[in-house]
Amino acid sequence: MTRVEIFLCSFSLLQLIYQSHGVTITSLHRNVEVKEFETAQLSCIYQVERDNNARLEWKKIVGNHVSFVYFNGLLMEKYKGRVEMSGSSIRLRDVTREDMATYRCEVAAAGDEVDFAEIDIKLSVLVPPAVPTCKVPSSAMSGSRVVLTCKESDGSPPSDYTWFKDNKRLLERPAKDLAYINTSYTVNQKTGVLTFNPVKKTNSGSYHCEAKNKAGGPKECSAQYMQINSRPSKGKGTNHTTVPPVKEDFKHTKSFII
Repeated sequence: MTRVEIFLCSFSLLQLIYQSHGVTITSLHRNVEVKEFETAQLSCIYQVERDNNARLEWKKIVGNHVSFVYFNGLLMEKYKGRVEMSGSSIRLRDVTREDMATYRCEVAAAGDEVDFAEIDIKLSVLVPPAVPTCKVPSSAMSGSRVVLTCKESDGSPPSDYTWFKDNKRLLERPAKDLAYINTSYTVNQKTGVLTFNPVKKTNSGSYHCEAKNKAGGPKECSAQYMQINSRPSKGKGTNHTTVPPVKEDFKHTKSFII
């Protein structure tokens, strides 16, 4: 082994030794998912080098807003009765959508060489979807662009949507479905929008939509019928009125020579 290799190995070993000194934090689960009204366990496990009076804090982060959950050895008032400290970890009971956030565990150990560490845990609360609101035009003219919408706002995570015509599922890519290979439509499962461009007479039928997510479902709206009418041909059915020529009244003037 050359001197350079020996130096590099020694340097790397010193780095590992140095990095092992000081406060360190781990978590059993960095992404926690629980159903609404259940209990969430937010794990924070830390070790210190020699400072036995390390300061532990928990913060809740929503966007740019940061608030304390646990500070100076005490739970904040709004969490008392619903949050329990289990060592340095948190048990949050009866979670709701308002609890969805990133929770940060911070430990400061002033007596350690590495005197600060933190870890983030994301909490997701699962909520089943509500019955979606569907908007289906009762009628439209063939050849036009027609949009059907399906939406619900209660579900967490956001729902995926499926459209049905006459109880047959409409695929996101109709070219893969031989029954609709000549149909010009698109389905967006994330937004719940079904678009016909152009719509055809064969698209007449009964339409409904389902919403579901990993928390539950599906929930469906009531079926609504859409009638597609033919566009009238040019010249067909037009009334033509024939106007007789105007008779001119000619006056003849006779000239007499005397």
